[in-house]
Amino acid sequence: MDRRDFLKGMAAAGAAVCVPAGVAGVLASTCTGPRKAAPASGAWDFDELIDRSGTWSIKYGRATNGEIPMWIADMDFRTDPFVREALQKRLERDVLGYTSTPEAFYEAVAAWEAAIHDFPVEREWVGYAPGVITGINQAYLCFTQPGDKIIIQPPVYDHFRLYIKRLGRVAVDNPLILEDGRYRMDLEGLERLIDERTKALVLCNPHNPVGICWDRETLAALAEICERRGVIVISDEIHGDLSLWGRSHCPFCHASDAAKRVGILIAGPTKAFNLAGLTGTAFCIIPDAQKRERYLGALSAAKLSEPAIPTIEAVLAAYREDTAWLNALKEYIQGNIERVEQIFAEHRVSIVPMRPQASFLVWLDCRALGLPQEELMNFFRERAKVIPSNGAGYGAGGEGFIRLNVGCPRATLNEALKRILAALEGLHS
Repeated sequence: MDRRDFLKGMAAAGAAVCVPAGVAGVLASTCTGPRKAAPASGAWDFDELIDRSGTWSIKYGRATNGEIPMWIADMDFRTDPFVREALQKRLERDVLGYTSTPEAFYEAVAAWEAAIHDFPVEREWVGYAPGVITGINQAYLCFTQPGDKIIIQPPVYDHFRLYIKRLGRVAVDNPLILEDGRYRMDLEGLERLIDERTKALVLCNPHNPVGICWDRETLAALAEICERRGVIVISDEIHGDLSLWGRSHCPFCHASDAAKRVGILIAGPTKAFNLAGLTGTAFCIIPDAQKRERYLGALSAAKLSEPAIPTIEAVLAAYREDTAWLNALKEYIQGNIERVEQIFAEHRVSIVPMRPQASFLVWLDCRALGLPQEELMNFFRERAKVIPSNGAGYGAGGEGFIRLNVGCPRATLNEALKRILAALEGLHS
């Protein structure tokens, strides 16, 4: 079976979120180098408690008084064994000299998107990106001028707004609408917001922190508005490989022809394969030739177009492997999310977990506790000894919410839930 037949077969089958058993070997033909079979299940133990002290961990650096850190989006599991092995073998070669980016890097990205997300990516659309947020920031610099407006959809990842402001642009809110416990885009409101100074919109797909995998119809509608009004869409898809419960992730540039024309997709294996400490492990997909040439040219001019050796090895290892480890990881994350739901339901607490459709981040609605945001954060940190992310930091609509990172061993999660329940009893006593 050649690549074209393989891609057609995947599309006809509905292209499930993960490569079905037996397909992994076929996928090997789409990129240079063999695709490895999964190691024995004992090679990954998500229940293992790993000591992260002495590793300069940002996550654990904030836990100074015995708290359980459940905020920043990295996981407490060992990094994918294929990636660890690839990095170790490369270091054994001894020489870490100047290195070019192999064609296999781009081929691996294109093959992964086709197989995992049913997105038939042409090789020339793919480029290296110096990290997802750095890549987004470079898009701000490339396609907008100081004073231009960039639309965001809060509550949304706080670094979007942070760097818009730092780079002298103006963040404009198009808040999500919360109805019956689910969020949707306010497309009518978006249309009203756009004026002659509006140059870009930053999309979070899947959305962080509310966990939505945006459907194709919503993305196509967004693309139509943005194309008609002359707005580019910069799509952060870093959580795309972590769709859960059989849901599929629709890459923005795959939503419609208009999306291909206006879209700049930036993603990478960072979250799914637990590589947050490998700065610059990312790629971009830009179907429109003029935008692609302009963006990649700007990266080259700033000397930001050259991935480091660990980045190359990590991307190749992650995207060439059998998906058994990733499948097992997602099943474990689902179990953790279900555990949160189970405990809160059994104890009838005044906190409502909103089940994410992707990622290991759970958006908790704490409004029924009736606490101002500062007191809410103090409740978790001081009373429960658990450190979540502050919902208010994600902008409009974040007050009364917190984001809980459940990418941790079940024992750690159980201890955190035990502490939260005890703190709630004290709060109401």
